[in-house]
Parts: sequence; C-alpha cells; structure tokens
Amino acid sequence: MSANRWPEAKKPKGRQETRTLVEYFHPREHAILAEYFELKKKLPKEARGIDPYEIIPKDALWDEGEQGIVCRPGSRGEDCPSEALGNAVARIALAPIRTSLPVWGTYADGEVYHTRLQENAGKLPLRGFHSEPVLALAINWANTAPGYSWPESYYVSWIPYYNRYLVTASLDSPLNEGYLDLAIGALPDKATVEGDLKEVIQGRWYDLFPYVQGWEECWNEGIVEDPWAWRSELWPEEKEAQ
Repeated sequence: MSANRWPEAKKPKGRQETRTLVEYFHPREHAILAEYFELKKKLPKEARGIDPYEIIPKDALWDEGEQGIVCRPGSRGEDCPSEALGNAVARIALAPIRTSLPVWGTYADGEVYHTRLQENAGKLPLRGFHSEPVLALAINWANTAPGYSWPESYYVSWIPYYNRYLVTASLDSPLNEGYLDLAIGALPDKATVEGDLKEVIQGRWYDLFPYVQGWEECWNEGIVEDPWAWRSELWPEEKEAQ
C-alpha cells in the first residue's frame, strides 16, 4: 500500500443500527412534557391529539429509541396515569445518566439481577441536544438490614424547548411507589437552590411524612449547602440527635 493512500475501509458486517435524530423530542414525548409543564400552547402540530396519559404496555411493539419515551405500567400491577406520566417525564430527563442512578442488585444461580436491568436494556432516543442532569442531593432514608438501604437521589435537569428545570427523585426499587424515577416538580429559569429547589424537595419529604421518619444519612450534598438544616425543618425533634 502506498504511504500516500488511506487504507480501504472495512465493509460493515451485519446490519447497521439506525435511529431517527430529533432536534428535541418525539411527538408523544412532546405531548407528555407539555402536559406535565402545563404548556400545551407550545405543542408542535404533530403532537396535538395525542393522549399524554396513554400507558403503553411493556410487551407492546414500541421502540423508545425510535419513537420516544412513553408512559409505561408501574410494578404494582395497577395503572395510575398521573404516576405513569411523571415517570415518563423523569425518564426523558434522566436518560443521559440512566446507568448511574440508584439500583439494587443481587447475584444468584450464576446470574446477576438488578432493578434497572430491563429499563437500561432498551435503546434511547437520539437527540440533537445534550442536557446533563445535575445531582442536587442524595440521601438514605434508612438501613433496615446489612446491605439493605433506601437511597433517594434528586436531580435537576434542564428541559429545552419548554425552558424549564425539572426536579426528579430516583429510587433503587419500585417496591413502594411503582416506579424507580419520579418527576417531583418544575422550576423556572431563574430558580434558586435555597428557595425554589428547597420547596420542591421538602414537598417530596412532606408527602412522605406520615409514612417515614427523618432520613438517616446524607450520601452526597450535591448543590445543597446544608441538607441537615432542610431536614430539621420537617423533623425538628430529631435535630439534637444529629
């Protein structure tokens, strides 16, 4: 081969993967996001008329990599459209880091199982932008047994086109809430950590207040200066013990 020539490219073996590149979102994703953010006036023409709450069965012939992330059934065996929509919104936002989210796993009979096995196996949509979620805070509600903790991580993601920040909560098991990832609130463009973000995250804790005690550990402070101060506002009687 002459030193002045490029080597011939090898012909690909087998079929090459192709996915449609979308600038922002697929039509059904637009319907879901516009519903969640209450911005239906921003819906593109091709997304109008789509039911954002329609739950697509997991065994349906729906390719999320090609057609977009959609509402899926929860693990509790009952369809709750509002929860399914919140999960779809969260999965859209967290897609770039889905392999880094909280997960519980086990090994038995020569096989590995983890709670995100099925979810992480599917292909993701190919978008014309990249918006990396930012870790806001990571806590552990409790250690109930050796190797059994109850982590919850909060992320903030910028959602282009709708120009909103989304706050999500990610768990390592869908046991209690039916889903691993939940949308828990939206923030405006000029939101603050100690004002707007604090209100959303504390709102999540307040919703769980009747069922849980104050969380036990802070695993990562993220962008929150003093997470324990936020906690003590809801569980003041435990402040001295910390």
